[in-house]
Amino acid sequence: MAIANAFNRNGGTSSENANVKVQTVAFINVNTLTINHTFSNFPNVIILDSNGNLVHAEVRYNSSTQILINFAVALSGSVILR
Repeated sequence: MAIANAFNRNGGTSSENANVKVQTVAFINVNTLTINHTFSNFPNVIILDSNGNLVHAEVRYNSSTQILINFAVALSGSVILR
């Protein structure tokens, strides 16, 4: 099962997580990605390539509302914050 399929639309694996906040950001052919968010904390970051494979990258929390992601090579895919 792909990582993206492990989460339901509410951002959790069961109905008890219905209040979990989730933000998804798509990106195309980038080496660096800056994401601004409205979470009240430092969210978990899941990075998937365009085929749904988990991607390892440098994730830096610039502040409590901004994340910087650096990729080793230019990629396309999506980032899931929760």
